[in-house]
Amino acid sequence: MDHAETTPHRYTSPKVVFLILFIATIVEVGATLAGVPRKLLVPALLSISFVKAALVALYFMHLRYEKLIYGVIFITPAAFAILLMVILATR
Repeated sequence: MDHAETTPHRYTSPKVVFLILFIATIVEVGATLAGVPRKLLVPALLSISFVKAALVALYFMHLRYEKLIYGVIFITPAAFAILLMVILATR
């Protein structure tokens, strides 16, 4: 029997995920309007955007409840791309 079939899933309400996404968006807009220096703003916004994209993929596209490899396949290249953008933005 597969491990995924025997382990019950913890359920996370879509409302909780939506609230986290909403708060993250408010933080992004607030940081932009507050005039945070560009050298700090770009990596922060990229990081927040990555977390938001991961939450959408994991919960609304149901990757959270699939095999771990599917999440890894999504997260690894996205994290690498964010890392490259942060390095380029801070030069």
